[in-house]
This record gives sequence, C-alpha cells and structure tokens, in this order.
Amino acid sequence: MQEPKRFWWARQRKLIALERPGGGGRSHRPQRRKAELAWLEANGVRFVVSTMTTRHNLSDYERLGLEHHHTPVASAETGAEALEELLAVLRRELRRAGAVAVHGNRHTDFVAAVCAAHLHETRGVDPAEGLAGAMEAGLGVTPEACALLGVDYEDAVQPRSAMAASTSAGRSVTT
Repeated sequence: MQEPKRFWWARQRKLIALERPGGGGRSHRPQRRKAELAWLEANGVRFVVSTMTTRHNLSDYERLGLEHHHTPVASAETGAEALEELLAVLRRELRRAGAVAVHGNRHTDFVAAVCAAHLHETRGVDPAEGLAGAMEAGLGVTPEACALLGVDYEDAVQPRSAMAASTSAGRSVTT
C-alpha cells in the first residue's frame, strides 16, 4: 500500500482528487498503481471518476470491483460541459456510503476544479478557496482551471503569498 504522491481530500474520507494512480504519462509505474489503488481501497474509495482521454486503469478498477465513470477531458480549457456532467455524477455518488476519487492523468487542474466546484455547490466554499486548498495539497491549478470556475488566477494563488506577507519577517510560515 502506498499513499498517492499528489492528492487532495476535498471532503475528508468522502471526495479525493488525485493524479492517476500509479502516476501519469511516462512516469506511470504498474507497481505504484497497484500500491496506490490498495491505499485508495483502504481509505474507503468505492467509486472512481477518470477524466483521462484514454481508458487506462479502467480494467484495474473492474478487477478490484470498484465502480467507475469515465469522462474524457482534454483540458480544463475545454472542460465546461464535462464539469456539469461530473457535478451530477458527484451529487449522485456522494449520497452513498464510501468515498469517490476523481483523477486525471498527470495534469490535475481539471480534477481540482471539479472538486472545488462541488465544494462550492454543496458547501458554499468559495471556488478560489477550494482551488487554493487543492494547490496547497500539491495539485496543479492553472489559469484555465480558474477561468472554468470564474476565479481570477491571482485570487487562487494569493493565499500562500498573503500568508508570507503577514509574517513579521515576510517569509512563508510553511518553510
């Protein structure tokens, strides 16, 4: 079992956004995939949403008995229609027991946007705050993902620099 390298519990033990289990693109490793899938199962994930443009990993989910949904999304810039579809999937699936994982390939900006939009819709969390949480957890947040949610990119990345500016020495409190 291995904790994924880049992930964000948007809703603790209920909704997780992450890079493709096993890593994305050329960094993908089958042994890492197996270990990360074991971690997801051990942490209550029962349903996986893949936004990859390919069908990679879907047969692994079937083999493990994990339900899944595949909506290919080329980029956050072209993901508006898919965002609406996935918010409906999350509304339905998050009513049930267990957690839902949403992943892309290597680029996690769209999955961060999906989860931030879900938090806004169901919990009233400002989308900029949701994207900032995803970024703090190590997911990528791009200007395109921000635009998808109607967030100014500087607003999404601002919390980290505002924190640094608020310390007496002007240095980040996280370093």
